[in-house]
Amino acid sequence: MEQLKVKKKDTIILNVVIYLGLSFFFLYLQHAYRHHLSPFSWVYFQKGLELFWYVALTLFLTGIMIWKHHRYSVMVYRLSILLVGFKVLEGLFVEFNKIIVVAMFFYAIISYFLYQLLSHYLKMASINPNYNSSDLFSPLLRKIPCKVFYNNQEVEGNLSNWDSDGCFIKLEQGRKFPRHVNVRIFFGDREFSQDGEVVAGTLDLTGVGIKFEKTSKDLNVFNWSEFLEIVQELGFQPERLR
Repeated sequence: MEQLKVKKKDTIILNVVIYLGLSFFFLYLQHAYRHHLSPFSWVYFQKGLELFWYVALTLFLTGIMIWKHHRYSVMVYRLSILLVGFKVLEGLFVEFNKIIVVAMFFYAIISYFLYQLLSHYLKMASINPNYNSSDLFSPLLRKIPCKVFYNNQEVEGNLSNWDSDGCFIKLEQGRKFPRHVNVRIFFGDREFSQDGEVVAGTLDLTGVGIKFEKTSKDLNVFNWSEFLEIVQELGFQPERLR
């Protein structure tokens, strides 16, 4: 997947980053509880950083990667949660504690729930180009032409990915866009028009991710909902463009 600059981050990203910080706090608290120490002691806090510095570093780097929507965000999130879980379980093998077992159970449930939300979010078409900058040949072997309109200007491109919430467009030429644009797709001798918000773009400005506004069907203008209905009936998927 092409690395992107995401202009508008979803709340799930902020929640996951905060949760990673709380994961270290959970590890720190359970260690203090098992050793009957005060977690508010500055001396113990320094000791905790000495013991778990590599966990803190891993969580910190994971938070940065998720914040930047790195292509390996989901994988490093899994590894970070497994590392915290392993360190907690390691302590339980030394000294079993029912309270820590219950806390670990809820930690695993919440971690899995956030993992599912993060995975779903990062698969959204508006932040997933469906091609790589390292592609040997043209990333779009089959093309669905479209145009992006803004401030009386238009930029030609082709759809590279889409879903019910938005799309990603491979542009003919690099261009910066304002926040709100209008997209027109040309498919099956019809023109589909939809207003949307620019939420992401490739670093070289040759790709743009757009999240569409929720609108109902219009008798006068074909919109995004009708385009989706047609391509779904035809069994056409973004993977078929490559």
